[in-house]
Order: sequence, then C-alpha cells, then structure tokens
Amino acid sequence: MGGECVLSDSGQEAPRSTWFLQGWKASRMFLIKGSVAGGAVYLVYDQELLGPSDKSQAALQKAGEVVPPAMYQFSQYVCQQTGLQIPQLPAPPKIDFPIRDSWNAGI
Repeated sequence: MGGECVLSDSGQEAPRSTWFLQGWKASRMFLIKGSVAGGAVYLVYDQELLGPSDKSQAALQKAGEVVPPAMYQFSQYVCQQTGLQIPQLPAPPKIDFPIRDSWNAGI
C-alpha cells in the first residue's frame, strides 16, 4: 500500500511520495506568501497608515529616513557574504508631496 502510484500530469505513474512533496512545496509557498501579506496588513494597521492624513504623512517621512540606510546596510551585507560588487546607486530624489492637500480631492 505504501508504494502505490498515482498518475502525474504527463500521464505517467509517479510515486505517492513525489505527489506529497509537490503538495508540500505548494502549501509552503502559500504559507510564506500569506505570512508576508499578513505582515504587510499588520504594519499598515500598526502604523495607522489608513488613518488621518497627518499620521500618514509622518509615517512616510519616517520611512524616507529609515529605508535608504537599511538598504545600504543590506547591500553591504550581501557584498560581504557573496563577494559580489554592487555598483553605487545615485541618491533617490527627495519627494515632498503633501498628502493632506490631495486627500479626497476628487470628491
């Protein structure tokens, strides 16, 4: 019973263990993607990004200050671990877009 075979997509017989592993890989990817999506929803809720526009503006300014140094540190870590040379990218442009002025502007 343990060595039973099932038909694969190509019509050939495949051992049940292969069928189980394919299902496990698919469910693992679903769990990883679901965890990332859940973390993003939690972050939006925790930082109150969908709340008042002044809090959203403050969160965007905070992200603008924190993300570039974090990306630089991560790229340095990758270079150190892999030995690859990542070219230095130009500084991102400063964007000063007042959300409060355009909030519900289409109504």
